Amino acid sequence: MDSMKGKLIVLTGATSGVGKEIAIQLAGLGARVVLGCRDLEKGSAISAEIIGRHGPTEINILPVDMSSQQSIRAFAQRLREQFPRLDVLINNAAGNRGTLPKIDSIDGIELTFATNVVGYFLLTRELLDLLKGSAPARIVNVASTYASDLDLDDLQFKKRPFESFRAYAQSKACDRLLTWAVSRRLEGSGVTANAMTPGLITETGLYRNAAPELVSRLTQYSGGRTSAQGADTAVWLASSPELEGVTGKFFENRAELPCEFRGEAAEEKLWAICASLADQSAA
Repeated sequence: MDSMKGKLIVLTGATSGVGKEIAIQLAGLGARVVLGCRDLEKGSAISAEIIGRHGPTEINILPVDMSSQQSIRAFAQRLREQFPRLDVLINNAAGNRGTLPKIDSIDGIELTFATNVVGYFLLTRELLDLLKGSAPARIVNVASTYASDLDLDDLQFKKRPFESFRAYAQSKACDRLLTWAVSRRLEGSGVTANAMTPGLITETGLYRNAAPELVSRLTQYSGGRTSAQGADTAVWLASSPELEGVTGKFFENRAELPCEFRGEAAEEKLWAICASLADQSAA
């Protein structure tokens, strides 16, 4: 089945878990896939695995560290230079500190927020013109149902005690808000933006630093959901003809879910904060 034949997909966080499965499944649909990877050796291994499964297919591996704004800008510049069009951007790369203490990114931003939120924002903004010029095109943001603790006045936990899973949950709420903000900005452009949750999957690298007893409890709660199952909705959002023109929605298991994290004022406040942090780094 080649429903995506010839279409170019850019995917971050592709070396493990849900991201890896998204890459495998989209390549199986005939898509040309760009893997944005922090670890190029792992990216090469994923590329070889995909080709082993599906035969000759176009897999490109480009370096990017989604916690570093300089790296994101360099990645976007290479994409613009190397590819004349972009059909789908899938923002998937995310981090969770687990039991590790709070640290800042190279840009001086709390690492979870830098990677999971500002990273999504900046890469999307850098590629908007390429997406618009390729319309109809799509943005898919991998979020989570594990979303809470949103404090737009303390996004970097400068006032609150830092807890890694609270920081992660907040970042996933922010990913939804950013999706609605960019969807509004893209109205009439032919580019859609939707968010999805893969469900609770403990086999991903997100829980590598978590306490073993927590992972055990989460695994029991999730019922052993696999990364391949979690990837399905993202692949559907990226490829299905029935999603043409659908934008600003939140999905799980190919069904729309209500989202409590909505409201233009909150969305615009977060957008402005991300823009300020990104522009400050570029100055």
